[in-house]
Amino acid sequence: MTVDSSQSIAKHLEKAMSNTFQFQVVAPDKPALAEEATLVVLPGEMGEFGVMAQHMAFISTLKPGTLRIVKDQSRELYFVAGGFAEVNQKSVIVLAEDYEKAEEIDAEAAQKAKSHAQEQLAEKKEGVDLEPIRHALARAEARLKTVEEAKSLRK
Repeated sequence: MTVDSSQSIAKHLEKAMSNTFQFQVVAPDKPALAEEATLVVLPGEMGEFGVMAQHMAFISTLKPGTLRIVKDQSRELYFVAGGFAEVNQKSVIVLAEDYEKAEEIDAEAAQKAKSHAQEQLAEKKEGVDLEPIRHALARAEARLKTVEEAKSLRK
């Protein structure tokens, strides 16, 4: 191997490494998730946003939705119940209320939770705080959307 070819290999490795970043999800009562990623798409409160290596730094609130992690050619989907994301050039850290891998979501339980929340909202009982019910509905709907997206990717 010549000096030129080893330098070329080193440049390619450096470029490949600069296209990935460290991604972490931390939630109470769950083991932390830590992976290298090339792209992460998060459900921001103001809309979905994607993050790649060398992204500008910012902090965002998250709403219940689908978290997409892309590593080379593979893609993993998770439900995230909301929280915060801290983005910088070399990493993304998500502090989540809860998270769940798409394949582990109980779609039947999510559908029941959705129906229950819809029934409670329809009752319009006086003096009942509707915000937790709306949050439960958004969470159930987001879990179901995550399951559906995961199913469509497997086809």
